[in-house]
Amino acid sequence: MGLMSVFNIFPWDFSLKKHMYCLICIFVGGRGKDGAPIITFPEYTDFTDLPDEDFLNVVTYLTSIPSLDAASIGFVIIIDRRKDKWTSVKASLTRIAGAFPGNLQLVLVLRPSRFLQRTIADIGIKMHRDDFKMKIVMLNSLSDLHGYVDKCQLTCELGGSLDYCHSQWIHHRTAIENFAVTVKTTAKMLQKFGTDLAETELPNDVPCTKELLTAHTEKHTTLKDELKLALKQGTTLLGCKRNSRPNQRATNSTQTK
Repeated sequence: MGLMSVFNIFPWDFSLKKHMYCLICIFVGGRGKDGAPIITFPEYTDFTDLPDEDFLNVVTYLTSIPSLDAASIGFVIIIDRRKDKWTSVKASLTRIAGAFPGNLQLVLVLRPSRFLQRTIADIGIKMHRDDFKMKIVMLNSLSDLHGYVDKCQLTCELGGSLDYCHSQWIHHRTAIENFAVTVKTTAKMLQKFGTDLAETELPNDVPCTKELLTAHTEKHTTLKDELKLALKQGTTLLGCKRNSRPNQRATNSTQTK
């Protein structure tokens, strides 16, 4: 998983974090066969009641995570509506078509499994496919899905082997965004310190010069402490990234990054 959002201005605030916990959609790090990042929309009963702004905030954040190279390939969307109705499928497709912020390559829909709803979905997609202006593939089963996406790039809920824990993902993202704040704050402090040094003229008398040098030394010490803190946080994050999801690391080695 990329760390692009470390330097993204998009805020990781309480509202965004709350909606991430709701599993509106998730980015588990899986890739399509051409390296396209995959975003999954699990079954979520309150999807249609979600305000447009909250939906856009979540998908905007998730699409900022992959590297620019990966995002440029185009995202693959998986919509799981096996236990739902055609109205939910249509609402999901309409919202994605109207507000998805990234380059969209393909939308894979696991259609409702109940016979009546599946029949309605078949009719509905034939009637409205052109309205969505996206490449949509309706799937009958997980086996059909595996024809488009390797199992090793899917979680167990979709018949795959990719290890994923949503609460752990949120914990890691929170740590990453906190680290981003530390890095940005330290960078601003360094810039200001450099500007102050360049623009400050030494006084003509010895006592004032000593006082100025003492003040600069204290600022320098503070900056060193901030840099050490940033380095410690970064090292910890790197260790967590290397030690988490060993199964994903093994499978991702075969994917284009």
